[in-house]
Amino acid sequence: MDDIALAEVTRGGRIESRHLGRIAVMDDTGRVVRAHGAIERPVFPRSTVKALLALPLVETGAADRLGLTNAELALACASHGGEPRHTETAAAMLAKAGKTLTCLECGAHWPTYDKAAHALAASGAIPQHFTTTVQASMPA
Repeated sequence: MDDIALAEVTRGGRIESRHLGRIAVMDDTGRVVRAHGAIERPVFPRSTVKALLALPLVETGAADRLGLTNAELALACASHGGEPRHTETAAAMLAKAGKTLTCLECGAHWPTYDKAAHALAASGAIPQHFTTTVQASMPA
């Protein structure tokens, strides 16, 4: 196994969950000074680095210039499952930047949050570029 236990969450004296991973600490020359786990193996961080990717949004002053709210900044650092409040927040962020949902290249898919997916299906709409929906055509 490449990953090692980095943290354990306990509840009532019992281990509820273990969080696995790898750690590499490097000096300013790029030399590894401490490592745990198989650090030479590739990793695919995806959502875990979104907060880091959002840093330039704040550090450059863009978040202030756009007037992003705390909820919008939180969404910039996170993933979501297609809940209406999250997709509405994302659409508002795009609007503040002078963009529309059509500029997104993420494709359309059903929400991963079950309640949001069921609500969308029950409304007769189908996913189309994020939160924009179109009425499903029903056979006559």
